[in-house]
Amino acid sequence: MIFELKIKDFILIEDVTVDFLSGLNIITGETGAGKSMILGAIRLILGQAANKDAVRIGAEKASIKASFYTNDVVNALLMAYDIPTDDEIVIIAREIQAKGKSISRINGQVTPLNILKEVTECLIDLHGQNENQKLLMKSNQLNLIDAYGGDKLEKVRSSLRETYKIIAALDDELDALKVDDFEKAKKIDFLTFQLNEISSAGLKGDEDVSLEREFEYLSNIESLKMSFEKATAWMKDDLDEGIVNKLSILSNDFRKLETFDDQILDFSGRLRDVFYALDDLSKDVEGYKEHLEFDPERFSFIEKRLDVINSLKTKYGQSIAEILRFEREIVDELDHFESIESKILTLEKQREASLLTYNEQAKILTGLREKSARNLEKALQNELVELNMKDTRFKIELEVVAKVNENGYDEVDFLISTNLGQPFKPLKKVVSGGELSRLMLGIKIVLGHLDNIPTLIFDEIDTGISGVTANVVGEKLSRLSKMSQIICITHLPQIAVFSDHHLLIEKESKAQSTMTTIKEISQNAIVDEIGRLVGGVEMTTATTHHAKEMIEKAKLLKK
Repeated sequence: MIFELKIKDFILIEDVTVDFLSGLNIITGETGAGKSMILGAIRLILGQAANKDAVRIGAEKASIKASFYTNDVVNALLMAYDIPTDDEIVIIAREIQAKGKSISRINGQVTPLNILKEVTECLIDLHGQNENQKLLMKSNQLNLIDAYGGDKLEKVRSSLRETYKIIAALDDELDALKVDDFEKAKKIDFLTFQLNEISSAGLKGDEDVSLEREFEYLSNIESLKMSFEKATAWMKDDLDEGIVNKLSILSNDFRKLETFDDQILDFSGRLRDVFYALDDLSKDVEGYKEHLEFDPERFSFIEKRLDVINSLKTKYGQSIAEILRFEREIVDELDHFESIESKILTLEKQREASLLTYNEQAKILTGLREKSARNLEKALQNELVELNMKDTRFKIELEVVAKVNENGYDEVDFLISTNLGQPFKPLKKVVSGGELSRLMLGIKIVLGHLDNIPTLIFDEIDTGISGVTANVVGEKLSRLSKMSQIICITHLPQIAVFSDHHLLIEKESKAQSTMTTIKEISQNAIVDEIGRLVGGVEMTTATTHHAKEMIEKAKLLKK
């Protein structure tokens, strides 16, 4: 339930705080005083798109803040969206800047409008001419029948929706599997070609790396030969000019001098080590040189093999590992195509079983809806009689259509005849705005015990009515306010007298500007306001007496 609404710099409202109480909150005021501004502010709280024209002239921004007593449903939503809550109060705020930017917050946290709407839908149900038009939509009419059907109907509908989700998921899988036979054959041929091309190559691990090294080796065999021949000649020359022979002579000379000095002994030993090492190296180099032979057949094989591997790399991956992984994917895809008919058959059997369950649930749901529709039809007919629509007859028509959807096979149409002898026609073709408002009020009264929305707002509920009908509407609103907080904007005294909390909107002119204010009025002021609504601006003794009489009569009816 909303208990406070703060509005600042919004259209003609400079700074206003409105306190709402439980029960029936009535808002009145002269035409043009600004009742629509209060409603506009509330619509912004409910997530309506903002317009920079909403900012009061001369102000930088408009701000609207509404404070509500929260409930378990709202708290669960807040927690789901990681919005802080104290489990008792939720504060919704909108800020509209003169430059056009809009910011919405829940409990101080910036929140997208879609989440704001989802949360406020659990807090306020607003009924004006635009909102009442939703009653003309068949989907909403079906929801009303289901709501009136109670827990048993809701349980069946919930089970049917779960079954429908299964059917829809199976349909999606079947659609994905059912490809055109020609396209399927083309795909299989292409995949088979790719698989044969890769598998026929017989790729192994990192063979491309070793083959590329061998290719480089054979490509440079002549350069290698020249380098090894040069090394052999330098280390072992046939004329004993090679470095090995020279080291041998030098080592022998130093061996004769070893006895003269320990350091010479060291030099001699180190020279021998160098000689032996170089002598071994020369033999190894000469031995390696003898095997440096170019194999043209091996070179040709490597060249062709690398061409095959590199060709596959351009098509299927940058490495052999990637190509082999692609090959496994092809195998899996071919297995999928080979088993596709079997999968389709399995899924179709599952769908048939689910459809049987769906049909059973839909049949039960249709029966429960038929019963709910007749009960709702009767209850609404009684309400319409009490709302002074005595010649109006109301009828709910259910039609079974063979189309699987989340709501079952039922389509509904609310029909009405507003005059005796006239045939039933769909609501949207017959009712006026005032009749639609009263019908919605009747629905709210009938469904009041099922509605979990804590606050209902009625605008234009008094359109096209007066006299006795207005009295009845006021009494009905009062009765409804025992179940939910009601906020009603009206210009009819017959409705206003039922208020538990009366708010007056006035327009004031000061200096060069016009301001709208709203305030709670006392009992004496209520008499004056009811008198104004009854007889206009001038208050006479008769007007005052009539106003008091209306208020007292309303008090008795409220009891």
